[in-house]
Amino acid sequence: MCAMAYKVLFTTSRGIEDIVVQELTSLGLEEARPRLFGLDGWVWGFIDEPITLARICYKARTIYRGLLILAEGEVRRSQEGLEDIYQIVKGVDWTDWLPPETTFCVRSTRSGRHQYQSPDIERISGQAVIDRIMEQTGHRQKVKLAHPDVMLRVDVTGEKCVVGIDFVGEEALHRRGYRTYDHPAAINAVLAAAMIWASGWKPEERLVDPMCGGGTIVIEAALIARKVPAGFFRKENFAFKTLPYFANLNLDDLMFEWDTCADWSVSAKLFGSDISPKHIAGAQLNAERALVADTTRWQVLDAAELPKLFPKSSVKKIVVNPPFGVRSGSVTRAKEAHRLLLQIADEVLSEDGKIVVITHHPEWLEMLTPVLDFAIERQYDVLHGDLPAKILVIGRKKGSKQSSEVKSS
Repeated sequence: MCAMAYKVLFTTSRGIEDIVVQELTSLGLEEARPRLFGLDGWVWGFIDEPITLARICYKARTIYRGLLILAEGEVRRSQEGLEDIYQIVKGVDWTDWLPPETTFCVRSTRSGRHQYQSPDIERISGQAVIDRIMEQTGHRQKVKLAHPDVMLRVDVTGEKCVVGIDFVGEEALHRRGYRTYDHPAAINAVLAAAMIWASGWKPEERLVDPMCGGGTIVIEAALIARKVPAGFFRKENFAFKTLPYFANLNLDDLMFEWDTCADWSVSAKLFGSDISPKHIAGAQLNAERALVADTTRWQVLDAAELPKLFPKSSVKKIVVNPPFGVRSGSVTRAKEAHRLLLQIADEVLSEDGKIVVITHHPEWLEMLTPVLDFAIERQYDVLHGDLPAKILVIGRKKGSKQSSEVKSS
């Protein structure tokens, strides 16, 4: 590790931290470790210089935010915890990051039970920054709540507090900038990318989403195959672009340089289908906006008809977000959709193929997998929106005979 290393923190969806470590390591993060302080949704590591954090935030597909950590410490859950936060924030030398004419604001997330709220944290932290700079320079730093030059984050989880510079901005990185059509139950793009990572898919392999909705999983796979940075379609929205620390760098030129890793000539085997013509039309619009319409195929199709399109053993990966039947639709139909997924997987998956499913009802699949000689190889406890869910990676049992029938559960 470099002697001048900077500590960084990435936030992500609870449960996929190990997948995030894989991606961040591939992007050059040193000593990447999941669950900072043992807390879900946090991954930390070290970088050689701050611009490396900007590059990783621009490219990574499985994170929400990247912070350059300037301080961390213990805080009480009682009202006195605000004093702890004040002292931690005031202990930072802010002059390198906040020159006199620079505006700033503080954003905070709080997880756990405390006798204070996020607005309290933001207020006390902002005062600590102003007081520290006033004592050092006699200058009162300007606060700007909308579109500041520098966005500071003071996040409190349990009894841990982390203070850092936010390199992403108001909109987290799951907002890719290519979604024109919004499916009513669209999967978060970060979770979609994580599912593709978990599947072990390679661009030369056929990947199918038979319940694709607005097409996020297939589109993410296409962009992964072409090595397109996650920030490609949202260049103007990154907080690192306004940091005075990078005033001498042409960040537009740097982002275009980072884009050179993309290979738009890659042609992947990607197929998405849905029973709804409206959703398929929306998926096609999203694919066009994401510049991957030429390497994705879409079709209005009942999932049960999939084996008529793809011969036995011709599909390597099925990655899918089936209906949950929780807030809309029917629980009975959702259960049938889960059963159907394993049935079609049994018919079209290759012997070493995988099906990766995100579901609010893992028990439905757990009951069925032994019937078809499938086995759940890995699982990740996640949140789909605010609903608890699991990502299940399912493969055939070794030495199993490919079944052609499924018993109704």
